[in-house]
Amino acid sequence: MDPPLWVEQLMHSCLPASPVSATASLSLSAATTGKDGGGEDRISALPSDLLCNVVSRLPVKDAARTGALSQRWRGLWRAAPLVLDDAHLLPDAAAASRVLASHPGPFRSVRLVNNLIDESNKDALLAEWLRLLADKGVEDLILANHPCSRGAMPVQLPPSLLSCGASLRRLYLGVWLFPFSIDLPRGPGVFPHLQELGICHGITQERDLQYMLACSPKLEILALIGTFCLPDRVRVRHQSLRCVVLWHSLVDEVGAMAAPHLQRLIIYCTNSTGPGIGRTIKVKIGRAPQLAVLGYLDTAKHVLEIGDTIIKAGVTKVCPSTVVPSVKVLALKVRFRVAAEVKTLLGFLRCFPEVETLHIMASDNDTDYYEDHGQVKVRDRLSSTFWQRVGPIGCVESRVKRVVFDQFTGGTNEVGFLKLVLGRAVLLQKVTVVLARPDSAAMSEAMRKLQPLASKRMWATKVVDNPSFEVCGRVAGHLCWYKEASDLSISDPFISMLGLH
Repeated sequence: MDPPLWVEQLMHSCLPASPVSATASLSLSAATTGKDGGGEDRISALPSDLLCNVVSRLPVKDAARTGALSQRWRGLWRAAPLVLDDAHLLPDAAAASRVLASHPGPFRSVRLVNNLIDESNKDALLAEWLRLLADKGVEDLILANHPCSRGAMPVQLPPSLLSCGASLRRLYLGVWLFPFSIDLPRGPGVFPHLQELGICHGITQERDLQYMLACSPKLEILALIGTFCLPDRVRVRHQSLRCVVLWHSLVDEVGAMAAPHLQRLIIYCTNSTGPGIGRTIKVKIGRAPQLAVLGYLDTAKHVLEIGDTIIKAGVTKVCPSTVVPSVKVLALKVRFRVAAEVKTLLGFLRCFPEVETLHIMASDNDTDYYEDHGQVKVRDRLSSTFWQRVGPIGCVESRVKRVVFDQFTGGTNEVGFLKLVLGRAVLLQKVTVVLARPDSAAMSEAMRKLQPLASKRMWATKVVDNPSFEVCGRVAGHLCWYKEASDLSISDPFISMLGLH
C-alpha cells in the first residue's frame, strides 16, 4: 500500500518555494518592438547584468529560448547563474540531466522534486546529478524523492552529496536515507557556508545529524519535517543555530543542550517514537541564553526538563536553575478537562517568568471521559475553589501583555484560566479568543460565557486605558505555517499560524 497522500502534501508544502514563477514569460514582441510594432528595443538596451537577472527569473525552458529574441540575448542564459525547477520540465529525469549538463554554471538554485529515484536508476541518475551540482557550485539545493511504498526503505543518498558542500548555502532533502557518516570527511570545511538545512520525511541516525551539525559552522536554521523514527533524539549543540523546527515528526527527546545563539524552538504535532499509552517526549533546555520563542509545549505529551531538573507540577520550586528568563513568546497546548494537565500548565508557566505573549491551545475538550487500557474512566476534576487557590505566577502578574486562546469551547476550566489571567495581569493589553466550533449554537454558548470576561471591571491591567478583547472564528489550518515557523523575520510565528496580527 502506498503511503497516505498527506505525507507528500506535507513535504511539498514545507519545501522552499520555487525561485521562479511558472507564469513568468518574455515574448518576442514585447522585447523587440515599441507601441507601433517597430519601435526601439528598450529591454535589450539594458545592461547585461540586468538582462541576466531577467533570464534567471524565467522557467528554464523559456530562459534557454531567450537567445532567439535577438543577437543581444544570445548567450545570456549560459552567462546567468542557473535557476532550475524541474516542475517546469516534462516529467522526465533526462530533461533535468540535459539542463544540468548544458549549463556551464554556477548553479544559483536547483529544485529537483518531480522524478522518482529508485534502486534501478540511483547509481546512474542520482550520482550524475550530484557530480554536476558539485562541479558547478550549487548554492541552493532542494532534492526530494517520492514517498516510498509502505514498508520500503528510502533510497540511500551517496556520499558524493558532500562534494556539493563547499558551495551550498541552503539544503533541503526529502525522502532519503542519509549516507552513513562514520567514514565520511569531517570538520567545518565540509559545509562551510551552509545556513539552512531541512530533512523531510527521511531517515537520519542521531550520529549523522550530529555529523551535519559539526560540519556546518554557519548553520542557522535546522528543520526536521515529517521524519520517521530516526533520529529519535535531537540534541542541539551548536554555536550558530538560531532556529530549530520539529514538524510532524517522531522523536523521544528534543534538547537545546548548548546553543548560545538559539532564538526559536518550534515543536509542532510531534509524537513519541514508541507505541502505547503514556509515551512522552522530553523537552530539555540546557544552555540556550537567547531562546525567545518556544512552543507548542504539550501538557499531555511533553516532559519539561530545565538544566538537570524535571519540572513537576506542585513539586518543583521556582529558583534560578528551574527557569528560562529569555523566553518572551510561549505556546502551550492543554487538555483543560484533565486536572493533572491544568496543574502542569501552571507549573510550566512558572518556569518562564519573562513571557510577554502567551499562546494557549485547548485540545480534546469534547468529552469528560477517556479510554485507558480498554476501560472508560471519568477524568479527574478540579475543585470548585481551585482557581482561587492558585499561587503566584510571575509572568502573568508582571510581564504578560498579550494572550491568545485558541480552540476555546467555553469549558469551566478554560473560563477559569482566563479569569485568572485577566484578574492578575497588570500589563495586559490584548486578549484574543479563537473559537473552536463554527456552528452557531456552539458560538452562541461560547460568547455567552465570554461576555462577562470582556468587561474591563474584572481586569487587573493598570497601564492601558482601553485594553482589547476580541473573539474570532478559527481560520482553516494551513500546512504552510511551517514557512512562518522558520522565518526569523517574523517575531511571533504562532500569531501567523492563526492568521492574526
